[in-house]
Amino acid sequence: MKKQRPINLDLTTISLPATAKASILHRVTGVAMFFALLFVIWAWAVSLQSAESFDYVKSLLNSHFAKFIAWGTITVLIYHLLGGIRHMIMDQGYWEELDSGNASANITMVLWIILAVLAGVWLWF
Repeated sequence: MKKQRPINLDLTTISLPATAKASILHRVTGVAMFFALLFVIWAWAVSLQSAESFDYVKSLLNSHFAKFIAWGTITVLIYHLLGGIRHMIMDQGYWEELDSGNASANITMVLWIILAVLAGVWLWF
């Protein structure tokens, strides 16, 4: 019996629909938020120890690397919130058809990019 399955599947040639990309991004941002919150909790805990440790964390967070991490954390949070709102609306029975699901996924991703850029402008200026 010969099986008709690919031997070497090239993942770069697979075209995923917008709904799949939105779902994958929602899961990835959830995992990224977990790891980002480890940094946030550490900074919060250290800053509450004393006035000197607060000044240390404050000076640390003024670096470009820390601002980049903060921007990444905010960006991940924004997408996860937008994706979560989209999923809750879908749980109510809306946007479940193929066209409206793709449209809502595309709108979510475009809105995320716009808000991520605005968050970056807010952080650096």
